[in-house]
Amino acid sequence: MVEHYFTERPQSEFRKERFEVDILDQKIIVNSGSGIFSLKEIDFGTELLIKNSKIPKNDAELLDMGCGYGIVGIALKKQYPHLNVTMSDINDRAIKLSRQNCDENDAECMVIKSDIFSNPELQSKKFDVILTNPPFSAGKAVCIEIIKQSKEHLNKDGLFQLVAPHNKGGESLKKIMLEVFGNVGELCKKRGYRVYISVKK
Repeated sequence: MVEHYFTERPQSEFRKERFEVDILDQKIIVNSGSGIFSLKEIDFGTELLIKNSKIPKNDAELLDMGCGYGIVGIALKKQYPHLNVTMSDINDRAIKLSRQNCDENDAECMVIKSDIFSNPELQSKKFDVILTNPPFSAGKAVCIEIIKQSKEHLNKDGLFQLVAPHNKGGESLKKIMLEVFGNVGELCKKRGYRVYISVKK
């Protein structure tokens, strides 16, 4: 079986990595490791999502879905200190690293292990913003499920934002967002990537 980042308990040997990210005028220490995306640096799509995400209010309830080592939630929490940030991932290593990175960067965020919204702590929550760099390696069905379930966990006028390479699956996810939410737009496009946004009406 080939492991991907949506694997709950990675069996590959764990190799620790550590690097620093400069983003949103913040220096963030990142503890990373094998089985986590992206291993030695922040990937372009995630960076684009952080820099172009639309935050409707300073104290919004925000979910970083499929958080990996937590860079999205941490960067935005440091930029908007009053945000209520929740991070979730199915991957055990991602959860452990996200908690460590929150501690090291003095970012007070809730980190929850969950297969999309399966954890009861997430099932009962609603958000103003849900951000995701979806796990294409896990298959399109998982990405579609994230879009569909996210709508049910957004408050009225809540924003769902997703980054993807447009010609490698992103365009099809954009169409799904339009079907699910009845609207879709683009917050930015760069180097073949797009950040798509839908509003829950």
